[in-house]
Amino acid sequence: MALKLGELLLAAQLITEEQLQKALDEQNRVGGRLGEHLLRLGYVTEEDLLDGLSRRYGVPSINLRHVEIPEEVLKLVPPEMARKNTLLPLSRSGSTLTVAMADPTNLYALDEIRNLTGYRVEPVVASEEALRE
Repeated sequence: MALKLGELLLAAQLITEEQLQKALDEQNRVGGRLGEHLLRLGYVTEEDLLDGLSRRYGVPSINLRHVEIPEEVLKLVPPEMARKNTLLPLSRSGSTLTVAMADPTNLYALDEIRNLTGYRVEPVVASEEALRE
């Protein structure tokens, strides 16, 4: 069974039980993803969060602040689909389209992109905040 993000960050000693509980309380109060609350509260850095998400989902992570995306790749996925699924197409190599996602386990979104583009879709995880920017 895969560990939850909070458990992974606790095990890596990146957050305390108290910080996790405060972030969970905030998540229950206003919704959203736990990682984004941990980041906003200053309990983890974006790099810590991405590392935890990468381990949680078993896919590579990417910091979008260091990526330049070709215009022709951006045009492969309609903006409304990208917003709705919190994702961003990053690159295309042959018949593979690499897509940054807040939730790379969203099989519906992966299938939707595959059907739309005809490409094999390879997900990587990125922070929700960076994807929204």
